[in-house]
Amino acid sequence: MIFSYRTRRALKRLLILLLALAVIGIGVLMCWLLWLQRYVVYTPDGAILDFDKPLEYAPGSVATPTEPLPTVNIHYSDPDNDQPEITELERFSGYYVTLETLLSDFDNVSQKLRKLPANTGILLDVKSVSSYSYFSTDVGMRATDFDTAKLDSLIQDLRSRGHYLIARIPAFQEYRYILADERERVPYGLPKDGGNGSLWLDADGPCYWMNPASEGAISYLIQTINELRQLGFDEVLLDNFRFPRTDMIPFILMEDEVLVEAAQTVVKACATDSFCVSFVQDKVDLSLSEGRVRLYIEGATILDAPALLEQSGMADPAVQVVFLTDTGDTRFDEYCVLRPIEMAHD
Repeated sequence: MIFSYRTRRALKRLLILLLALAVIGIGVLMCWLLWLQRYVVYTPDGAILDFDKPLEYAPGSVATPTEPLPTVNIHYSDPDNDQPEITELERFSGYYVTLETLLSDFDNVSQKLRKLPANTGILLDVKSVSSYSYFSTDVGMRATDFDTAKLDSLIQDLRSRGHYLIARIPAFQEYRYILADERERVPYGLPKDGGNGSLWLDADGPCYWMNPASEGAISYLIQTINELRQLGFDEVLLDNFRFPRTDMIPFILMEDEVLVEAAQTVVKACATDSFCVSFVQDKVDLSLSEGRVRLYIEGATILDAPALLEQSGMADPAVQVVFLTDTGDTRFDEYCVLRPIEMAHD
C-alpha cells in the first residue's frame, strides 16, 4: 500500500509522539519504583509493601557481610562516681518469670514475688525478640502495650526486700530496632545469602539477628546491659548469645572466635565488683572462667549435673553454674537453681 506524502509525515509525527510518551511513561514508572522502595519490608514469604512506615526515614541500604573485628575497643565509664561495694558471688536458688507469664498475669506474679523470703534469686524476662523493652529505657524501644513503670516499681520493691535480681534479654535478636532506622542499623544485621541486599529474617520471631562481629551491635548491647544495672539488677543473662543456626546467611569465618571476642568485650565493659554478666550455655566455650560471670544451663537432668559442672570450665562452678529447670526434683537444691514462678508456694 502506498501512502501519500502528507500521510507519511502524519504517521511519522504520530510515531515520534508515541515513542516520546513511552519514554516518559518508563521514566515515571522508574521514579515510582524508586519512591516505593522506602516502603519495602522483607518477610519470610518475600517482600511486601508497608505504607505505615514513616516517610522521613531514608531507603534501606544494601547490607554486606561485616568483617569480623579483631578488636572492639569500647570504653564505658560508670556515671556514678561512688565505688560499688564489692560482693562475692554466692550460690542461690529461686524462680524465673517468663515474659509471657509476666504480661499475662502481672498482678498475681507480683504478689507471689513479694511473698518470697529475702535473698531469693529472681530472674525476669524484660525484653522481647521484637526489640520491645518492658522497663523504662532510653536506649531501646519501650513496649506500647504495657506500663513499664509497673515493672520499674516492682524491681525497686524486690531490691529493697533483699532479693538477688537477674534480667534476661535476647542478646542479638532484634526486629523493630533495626526497622526503626534501616539506613543506620542494617549493617548491624546478618544479610540473607543471595537476598540481593536484604537481611535474613528469622521466621520463629519473627526477628532479625544482630551480627556479633559488628561493633555497633556490641555497643548497643553494652548500653542496654548498663541501663539494666542502673535500674537495680544484680545480673544480666544474655540468651542466644550465638549466631543463628541457619544456612540462609553467608558463611561467617571463625564464628566461635568472633563470639568469644564479643563475650569478653561485653564482660570487660559491664561486669563490676557487684554486677554479673551471664550467658546461657551453648556449644561454644566462651572461655570466661575468670571474672564476674555465670553460665546458665537449660533442660539438664539431675544425672547430668555433676558432669556439666566439671565441663563448664568455670573457676568456681558451684556458684558460677546455674540450672534452669521446670522440675521439682529436690536434688537440684544443692546447686544454683531457678524454677518457674508457678512452682513457688503461696
